[in-house]
Amino acid sequence: MLRCSHVLCKVDDVGAVVRDYEALGFTVEYGSAPERAHNALLWFEEGPFIEFFRLPPAFRLLKWPMAAVNGRAAGERLARWARPGEGWSDLALETADTSLAGVHTALRGGDVHVSRVMNGRRERPDGALVRYQFLATRPARLPFVVSSYDPPQRPAAVHHPNGARRIGRVRFGVSDRDRAAFDKLAAHLDPDGPLTVEAAPATGVVAVELEGLNTPLDSAKVHGAALATSVEEGEAG
Repeated sequence: MLRCSHVLCKVDDVGAVVRDYEALGFTVEYGSAPERAHNALLWFEEGPFIEFFRLPPAFRLLKWPMAAVNGRAAGERLARWARPGEGWSDLALETADTSLAGVHTALRGGDVHVSRVMNGRRERPDGALVRYQFLATRPARLPFVVSSYDPPQRPAAVHHPNGARRIGRVRFGVSDRDRAAFDKLAAHLDPDGPLTVEAAPATGVVAVELEGLNTPLDSAKVHGAALATSVEEGEAG
């Protein structure tokens, strides 16, 4: 069973994102040493998190070499990530395991088009090595799949001065042309998670709703991320 792991936001400057989100009242963690980091993480104590990442447009030239090694789905995903512009770029679904071998077999058996399982790693700011696996789906507009981090990376305690406690809902739009492919992937999803699906002209993340925010967010500092305040259960009406 897959659950919502994290939402990816493409940005132009990771350092600028960290500074801006800290000014908005969030606690943000660099993915690796700040001077060379290509991503930053906005954690919550439970549920999905947000990853801000930078990938130079030139990486789109690696589409076909990536496809040759790991499958067409992987090449198309890389090209999608390398597109210019800031904002929501992708959605990751995760397993509870550090291996994707079983998920890969299950998805292929369910007629989901996937890449080979790929191994990833990064070095944290403290020098510790983090390992994980991931696989791409086709079309590249659909969510992709990641394993659990090895070792686990979620902090035991997370405090955001602006009051944000967790992601209450991830709104994901699905177009008519992608509905059949998405439904095959959705058959493996946890139905009780924060991911909600809606009809949309284009497939992708529509918005992320945060619970607990006690201050408005300056739209000039969110780097294209559509963030909203979620109405918590028991507060409506």
